[in-house]
Amino acid sequence: MKHKALFKGIITLVLLLFISSFTSLFRPAIAFAGTPEPKLNVKSKAIVKGKDYALKVYNLTETQTVVFSVDSSKVVSVDGDGVIHAFSIGTAVVTATVTDSASDYTVKLQCKVTVGPPALFVILSRKDAEMVIGQRSQMYCLLSPLNTVEQPKFFSSAPEVASVSAGGVVTAKSEGTACIYAQIDNGQFDVCKISVAPGEEAAPAAVELTPDVSFAEFLIRLNENFSNGDNTSEDTGALAQ
Repeated sequence: MKHKALFKGIITLVLLLFISSFTSLFRPAIAFAGTPEPKLNVKSKAIVKGKDYALKVYNLTETQTVVFSVDSSKVVSVDGDGVIHAFSIGTAVVTATVTDSASDYTVKLQCKVTVGPPALFVILSRKDAEMVIGQRSQMYCLLSPLNTVEQPKFFSSAPEVASVSAGGVVTAKSEGTACIYAQIDNGQFDVCKISVAPGEEAAPAAVELTPDVSFAEFLIRLNENFSNGDNTSEDTGALAQ
């Protein structure tokens, strides 16, 4: 009987140790069951050299804290609030380490950062185009230098005729003409004149604006603009925004 009781005691002890280690192993998942996991606002980000970007961590609880770090301080720096400053062209990985004071929960969230040069010049793929009411089309542009990570800002001179989204999607709304502008941070811009005609039942909902600017022409125009003057926001009050 003593041997049987001893055997049962050993089995019970082993089971308790196993349950304890199993619970410890999965404690983070158990502790935060039903709670959204912490996550970054972006997993990758392109930043123009000299610019800042604020990295955010969502779904933090009251007991969780975040420490930011970077693997290449020559490319970017990051402060305690997650604000990234781009120093030089290259790539770096910013890590947000989340820990919880109420448990042994720890998670590392990473964002790949690409730092590129600012844009010097922008040319839209077309100088003019025709659309009908209700159609949509993507406006394309070429930027110099080719490895820039800057994105142009689009806007319309007559959004009631043809509006344009932040990504360059033009929507024809009413009959008339509108100028679609693409502008970069240094004030350089280019413009495409959109002529909108009444809609037709057979007209497609989207129209492809085939580029009429080749890469060779882009280089020629780029050289001409830098040699003979350029388009900047100082040339016209229409771009003073």
